[in-house]
Amino acid sequence: MDKKTARQIADGLTWARIWSAIPITIAAWFGLAWWVFGLYIAAALTDLLDGMFARRATPAEKDNDFDGKADVVFSIMTLVWIWMLIPGFFDKYWFPYLPLLAVIEVYLVAARIRGPDTPIPHFQFGRFAMALFCFLLPVLIIIQDSSWFVHAVLVIGTLSKVQLLWHLATRNKPRGAEQATERSGAR
Repeated sequence: MDKKTARQIADGLTWARIWSAIPITIAAWFGLAWWVFGLYIAAALTDLLDGMFARRATPAEKDNDFDGKADVVFSIMTLVWIWMLIPGFFDKYWFPYLPLLAVIEVYLVAARIRGPDTPIPHFQFGRFAMALFCFLLPVLIIIQDSSWFVHAVLVIGTLSKVQLLWHLATRNKPRGAEQATERSGAR
């Protein structure tokens, strides 16, 4: 398979994941948990396959991190679907995770606006956190409430966002030997 075809397939799978939000939301609205489960797993598989094809493809024509934006949409919609299907979930787990994640996301959006050309890295820990987060809704549908798992997912997801925030906040600051050189040169 040539690199251009792989790019088209990767982008098509990303669009499929974005558009899958519509039938999943409709199924959640009607309380069809097992339909949500099946459609959600299919959408998560598009994310996995998208990554496989994207690594073999030509770079995207626009440097706008299409897959990353699709992941944000899918993450937000996952929280909406959990709210629709799992009564009492947010009453039990909203604090401190949601306020902290909201503040971090506002900072990340502001960083993207201030520096539209700033590359947003995909750390391995963040990929692991996203994969783990994708297991949250299916586990809640099958097992219902499992406090230790929910807290683990929310802590790991929050830490991955903190890692990205730390990277963006310190990206222009000198490190280690550079700082020592600057301090000695300033005297």
